[in-house]
Amino acid sequence: MSNLQQAQESINSMFEVFARHRRRYALRELRRHANPMELVDLADEIAVRENETLITDIPADEVKRIYMSLSHTHIPKLEEEDLVLYDQEQDSVTLAEQANHIEQHQDFLTIN
Repeated sequence: MSNLQQAQESINSMFEVFARHRRRYALRELRRHANPMELVDLADEIAVRENETLITDIPADEVKRIYMSLSHTHIPKLEEEDLVLYDQEQDSVTLAEQANHIEQHQDFLTIN
């Protein structure tokens, strides 16, 4: 694969990651936390962001839906792209070292 093809694949991959708002929100929240974050806490933060209200005002089933989408779709995709590390035993997520290169794509993380 040529350098150009590799660069195009990398760009396409980043656009695919940033295409989903929950992935952007997850990356942003994980950047704010220096330590691993429990997936349930990440779901809470994303629920607050999506609903623009306090967590106490969000129905539990809504938070559970967000948790499930993170668990089954978004975290696996971010892990596949080497942007996060998921600890199944602890049910926690942390940014991977590879995620440091997303600094250059920071503008995408602030898009709703």
